Amino acid sequence: MKTATPATLFALVEACREGERGFHAAAAGIVDPLLRQLCETYADQRAGFRRELGGELARLGLDPATAGSEGRVSDEPAWSPVPDETAALAELARRDASAEAAYREALDRGIPEPLTGMVERQYLMVRDALKHLGQLERSLARQT
Repeated sequence: MKTATPATLFALVEACREGERGFHAAAAGIVDPLLRQLCETYADQRAGFRRELGGELARLGLDPATAGSEGRVSDEPAWSPVPDETAALAELARRDASAEAAYREALDRGIPEPLTGMVERQYLMVRDALKHLGQLERSLARQT
């Protein structure tokens, strides 16, 4: 039987926390109101994912607030300002690839039901966001 290890769930919580922070930080430095709103929307999405995963950790008797050191996805430094919106999107996409990899690894390891559906749904949404960020980055790069 497949069993989701706490470390796997903690890694996903941390990936979502990092994504939420990164999208909020990027939004603060983006001038274009539509791109700023998109970043805030993705930040809110990641916060929702984090809460869902945290609920599962709590159900297992674990504290989702302790996710971080053992489940850390990357040693990425804190978000720092980037020179323009194209660079911001590139940085978001680069960092979001870490989240996608964490989800893919969790699914490859095996997640038991009823977590499988939730994790797969979140994974697909992270993957779609990553694709969308790449498309926006390429579009902005062509305009400059």
